[in-house]
This record gives sequence, structure tokens and C-alpha cells, in this order.
Amino acid sequence: MTRNIILFSSSYFYLTFPQFKAIIPELDGFIKILLNVNELQNYQLDNYIKEKKASQIFDVYIKLKPKKKIKFDSLKSYRIYKKLLTTYLDKIHPDAIISGSDLHLSDRVLFSWCKKNRAPFIILQPSFLEGAFPERYGFKKITKYVLINKILGIPRHRKFNKYGNESQKSYLFLWGKYFIQNPKRKRMIITGNPVFGNLFRNLSHERDLKKKIIICTQGGLDLIFGPNTQEKVQDIYLKAIKSKPEIEFYIKVHPRESIEKYQDLFPKSKFPNVYVCQNRDLYELFKLCDLQISVSSFTSIEAAAMGLPIIILMTHKNVRFPDHFKGEIEIRVSDIDEIVNAINLALSEEYWNEFLVKREKYFKKIFKFTDGKNAKRIATVIKRIIKKQSFKEIV
Repeated sequence: MTRNIILFSSSYFYLTFPQFKAIIPELDGFIKILLNVNELQNYQLDNYIKEKKASQIFDVYIKLKPKKKIKFDSLKSYRIYKKLLTTYLDKIHPDAIISGSDLHLSDRVLFSWCKKNRAPFIILQPSFLEGAFPERYGFKKITKYVLINKILGIPRHRKFNKYGNESQKSYLFLWGKYFIQNPKRKRMIITGNPVFGNLFRNLSHERDLKKKIIICTQGGLDLIFGPNTQEKVQDIYLKAIKSKPEIEFYIKVHPRESIEKYQDLFPKSKFPNVYVCQNRDLYELFKLCDLQISVSSFTSIEAAAMGLPIIILMTHKNVRFPDHFKGEIEIRVSDIDEIVNAINLALSEEYWNEFLVKREKYFKKIFKFTDGKNAKRIATVIKRIIKKQSFKEIV
């Protein structure tokens, strides 16, 4: 007998929260529980959203609390964590578990429970999928996986580093065919992005310049793009801000970064036109601004969806991070001397009209659905999966 419970995992929560928020109103008849899996990979923004906002949309909020702090530095710690999480799942026995990943430790425990109890494990695409450094699993890694995961039963090592492919018995919901990494993967459903319906509705074809620009930062640039990238990017930020004293700049700090670093870089005494923030709602900031600047960030896709022209900083020659923009929708800046002209161009009326045309073409390419009904579509598919209809019936 079903208890009508859907459990949402907090894995990648700063990315999955907008997705969850969009689909939850459509999941009538279910108790919606957010489980704070309490892993070490909790970012500051994750904690802020859980504490301040989660209770507004979920029926129940649960934080997994081990009796002793688990540092995940030994096989014993992993075993304790798995038992703690499994015990909670056995207690509530959800009809389905929804996450934004299958790569974290908690996700692999959750999926293992679902497989054993014949409950669907559903992965919602939260953002771009690829990592900067795709690993190849050689003999040693495969041996470790078999020994630790299969023989000892501890989800310490992953079988794949490929998003959504740790096991093909989970359900993978993608925004469009553009994002398919493994065409042969089973249980893969193209659903569209549940958030973008609202973002598209925020677009206005009439432009009212507010003299405000948002910069979305990104951590680990030296690791991803090579040495000195972070310094080059920050120099471009400084050049832009100093060259445009009449414009207000919002520095939206990435959850993996320290806000103090940017507060020190842009002290209010020297930069009265700069506002450094981390916990402010990203979409509300987009509504205040005329354009967005980032380094290959997914936030630029979101900004463009809401109608903001975007400037992408490409100071690195060896791009090891996937380029989803490809010059189709953005203004690219590779040198510090190009930023001022790029801003002037992005704010011009002529470019705005050109951007609207490029934007429409771009989003038709990467998303299957732009009809604003994605949240309802996803909820309908989830309900059908829970009812254990055949996969052909679901899609």
C-alpha cells in the first residue's frame, strides 16, 4: 500500500532548488519531504536555502544527523553513513526519490535503496552536465569499485564519472536532446527545463535601461582553465567597474567561493557603485539589470532566458571546460582592453534587436519544450513512473 511520499535529496541543492520549486505545486496528493543528506559537500548557499526557503515549499524538512560527526576519511565512516541513511529510508519508505545527481555518495546510497525496494530513483538535470576533467577508469579504479562497492557494500567509489550513467536503472530527465551524453542510455526522458517557462515569461521586447550590470563569479578558474585565469578575470572585472562609474555593478558570488574575497577586492569605500552579494535571489537580480557577465557559467543561460544580453570572458586559450555558447548568443571577451567596448555594444539598441533574434534561435536548439508547461509535464511523468506503468506508456 502506497504512502504517497516523494523524497527529494539535497544533493546539489543550490542548483536543484529552482527545479524542485517549479514541480512541487504540480505533485498534488503526495507528501513532499526534503532530506538534507548532510554530506561534506554542502555549500554555504545550500545551507541558506535549506534553512530559509525549503520549509516554504516542502511539507517536511529532515536533516540527517549522525550521532557523531562523520569525516568520511575511512571505510568505517562510509559504512556508518550508509546505515544511517538506509535506516531513515526504511522508516518512511518513499514511493520515489528525486535528486539532481547520481554521483554523490548520498545519491548512490539512495539509488541502492531504491533498487532493493523497487522504487524509482529520478535524476533531474540541474545545470550543465559535464565536468572539467572527465576521468578514465583504468584497471585500478575498476578493481577498487568492485572490491569496495560490490564486495564490501560501501558506496565509496563510482562506476562512472558520467552524469546520469552510474546506473541505467535510474530515470534521467533531460532538458533537451542537446544534452544527451549517452544516446544508448535506457530510461532517459526529454522533459524540458521546469524553471525556464517562468524565465521566458519574464522577457520583455521593450527595453528600459536601468544602468545596472550583474557579474556572476565562478570558482576554481585556475584549476579549470589554467594558471592565472582567476587573476585575469578579476582584472577585467576591475577594468569594467572603473570604466563605468555611472553604472551599478552587482557581484553575485558563486556558492563555492568566499564572499569575503570579493568584499576585500571591492571595498565600499573605493567602489561605491559595487554591491557584493551571495544569498540574494539570482532571478530577482536579473530583473534589476541590463546585462550579465560571467565565465562560461550556466547563469548566463538563465540570464539570456530572461532577456539579458551576456558577455562571456574567454581569457584562456586551452578551453578544457565545455563551451555551450559557441559564439551563437554571447559577446566574447578575451582581453582586458575589450571589455568596455563589449559593454557599450551590449547596451546598444542595435545589438539588443540582434540579440533577441539570436536568443530565440539558440533556445529552440537546446531545449525541446519552451511552452511553459515543463513543470506540469515532469510531474505527470513522475506520477506515471510511480504507478509503475511501462516505460513506453510513460513517454
